[in-house]
Order: sequence, then structure tokens, then C-alpha cells
Amino acid sequence: MPAKTSMARNRARILAGLMLAATLLLQLSCTARRPTTIRLAGDKWFLTSLVKTGLLADFEKHSGIHVDIIYKNDEAIMRDLDGSAAGAQRYDVVVMRHRFLGALVAKQQVQPIEGYLSDRALHDNGFVPEEQLYSNWWHGLASYRGHAYGYPFTGLTTYLCYRKDMLDDAENQRRYKARYHQELKPPATWEQYARVAAFFTRPDEHFYGTYVQGKQGLALWYEWLSFIYAFGGDILDTRHGSEYGDIVVNSPENVAATEEYVSLIKSSPPDTLSYGWNEAQSALQQGHVYMGILWSDQAPFLEDASVSKVAGKIGYRLLPSDTGSPVSQMEGLISLLPANASHPKEAYRWMEWATSSTVQIQQTLHGGGSLRRSTYDDAGVQALPYTPTFLKSLPVAREKPTIPESDEITRRAEVRLSDAVRGKSTPKAALDGLALDLQQILGHRGRLKFAVTTTP
Repeated sequence: MPAKTSMARNRARILAGLMLAATLLLQLSCTARRPTTIRLAGDKWFLTSLVKTGLLADFEKHSGIHVDIIYKNDEAIMRDLDGSAAGAQRYDVVVMRHRFLGALVAKQQVQPIEGYLSDRALHDNGFVPEEQLYSNWWHGLASYRGHAYGYPFTGLTTYLCYRKDMLDDAENQRRYKARYHQELKPPATWEQYARVAAFFTRPDEHFYGTYVQGKQGLALWYEWLSFIYAFGGDILDTRHGSEYGDIVVNSPENVAATEEYVSLIKSSPPDTLSYGWNEAQSALQQGHVYMGILWSDQAPFLEDASVSKVAGKIGYRLLPSDTGSPVSQMEGLISLLPANASHPKEAYRWMEWATSSTVQIQQTLHGGGSLRRSTYDDAGVQALPYTPTFLKSLPVAREKPTIPESDEITRRAEVRLSDAVRGKSTPKAALDGLALDLQQILGHRGRLKFAVTTTP
């Protein structure tokens, strides 16, 4: 073989090798630059406040982590985590109502975050949750039996919402005093609430004093909880939601609260037994009722003049209380790491970012409820008309059950309470039936504290 031909072939082989090496290096470089994608699942209603901030793109740019948002409600996420749904999906982080936490822990479907929190290479040392979050809410929402499983995504509580323009009206003031020999004020007790509701009930004007969210479902359950807490009642005799205790759902306090609740039907619109969250919100927005109980994440829609006829006319206060002490509901959405997350470290970074000061301020301005203390130093957040009431609710909030059986308890309660508001059973009989339901659900973990004296 001629020397020149051999040299040419060698050069060709070297050139081909270099080209192959360059191609491999380019592929490796592109792979290294390709962002890790984490899958975030949660209810669209709640994730919207985060999406509206426009800050996710900034997180993705600086972290190199892409966030794929999947809108699903709690029940659908639970089915995916159980693997019981056809085509069940895996997630890196989920945002869910905190009452499901016990069930998720019991089935080992979520993991504690202490290890990530103590990882110096991962954790932001400037973030001290115990100091920078409202710790009673952080522990009440996102901890279970001594272990932290996540962070609050948004805090929720209930407000008494009333027409302050009608309260201040001189003619209403005069007529109320003439009838009841008292000044017309926002009600501080449920007796006062019933009286004010009756005063403003004017069927001939298609206007009513209040409403009852009487449609069988979660809205009924949660509204009823506001009443029993304000009467000094509870579901189980415990200090924390993760504990088991005596069944007290049929206590005298709860019976009195339920009787008061049912009595308000007469001061409510004729279709109040078909009301859920949306119908109650609309009744206030459209100016059909004087007052009612709404959740904190609904308040922004009362203040939005594009959808509300009463924007700027609503006053906000803590719930009336028959115990002499203020009370509020502790409810919220928490971010959690599934046990089988493909990218748990990246997901944890997102969780800390979502709890950061900048994100929490913007999320609150877009309808969320921050549990980070510094959020309320922001002038824009301070200017929201419902912020003072939210802050008053934080130290007096009552925990609700987060034990594994909490969802089944809720579903049984929806049925029993529906019977009570529809007159199918008396409040006492409905709660006695619910007490027996809870005894069946909890077994040896729950003992009846109050005797069942009526036939369910």
C-alpha cells in the first residue's frame, strides 16, 4: 500500500474519531443543561394564586428545575398515590388539604422533611421555619406525631362577613334600636347573630339576614364546625389533630350549636338547602343577604368590583362566640413530598422557595393566605380589608382531626348533618347517630363520652 494512501486513511480515521467525540461531548453537554422536571399536583383553585404571581419562571431560571403543574383535586391525588386509579401518576410534590395527612403517613405515602431541612447543601440557612412561620399553624397543619412532613402552602380560616354599609345606615340603626332596645352592631354572640339575621330578613324585598350552606357536602361540614367551635364543642376530646380521644361529637355544646345552626334557616333564602361554597359567596356578592360565614380565600372575590356588587361594603370579623373567648378554624393546604418522588431534593427546594418571603407576599396579594410572619409587614398586604381579621384568627385557631380516619369521619358527618338541616332528624338524634358512626370507625381508639339517648 502506498505510504500516501495509508496516511490519508489514518487522517480520515482520526477526523472521524474527533467528530464522534465532539458529538458525544455535545450530547453530554445538552443533557447536563437539560433542567430536571418536577411534577407538582394540586387543586387548581389553590394553585392559581401561585401561578398568578408570575414567579415560577424566575424559580425555574435560577434553579434549573422545571415545574410541571398537574391540576387535580385531593381525591384524585389520593387515588394516584394509592396506585388504585387506572394510569396512576407519580408526583414529586403534592399540595393537599391537611386533613389527609394522617392517612398519607399511615400508608407511608409521604416522607418527613427533617432530613432535607438539616441538609446544609440543600436547605436555605436564612429560612428558620420555627421563627419565621406561625409555628402553631405550621405544626397544626403540616406535622404529624412529632414529625414535620411539609410546609403550609396557604392558610384558611372562616370570617363573619357583613354589610357594613347597611350596618351604618341611620334608618337601620333607628329601627333596630326601636325593636330590640339595643344598638345595631356586628354580632358577638350567636343569640345576637340570630337577632340581626331576623331583623334583616325581608322576603318581600328578596333580601335575607343570612344563609345556611345546607347542601350535603364539605361546605355544610365546615360551616357546622365554625358553629360548634364557637359554642366550645369539638369532634374528639384531644389537644391536637393527630391524636385519638373520647368521642364528644354529641356533647351538649354541639347539640346547642346545631340547634342554633338549623334555626337560622328561617332567616335564609328559600333555596338555602342547595347552597354550597359558591352559592353562599354569590349571595353575598350579589347583595341578597346581610351577612354570612365565608372562607378567607373567598374574601378577595367579595372585593373584586368586576364580579361583586358589594365591593368595598363588606366588614370582616371573627366568628361570634358563646364561650366568651374568640375562636377560629385552622384549615389549610400543605406541600408534601411523596415517598416515591423521583426528584425529592429538587421538590424540597421548590417547597422552600414557595414558602419564601417574596412568593408569600405575592401569593397573598393574589388571594392566598400566608403563614409567614414577614408577609404582613408588606404595605399591600396590610391594605387588604380582611388582613386584620386573618391576623386575629391565627392565635385562636382550633385544630381539626388529621388522623387516618378523618376523611371517613367527614363523609359520615355530611350525611348526618344533612338529615338535621332537612328536618329528617332532630339535631340531638343526628349527633347521637354520628357519635355511633365514629365509634364504629375508630373502634377501641374512640370511647363515647356522652351517652346516646335518642334513636338515630
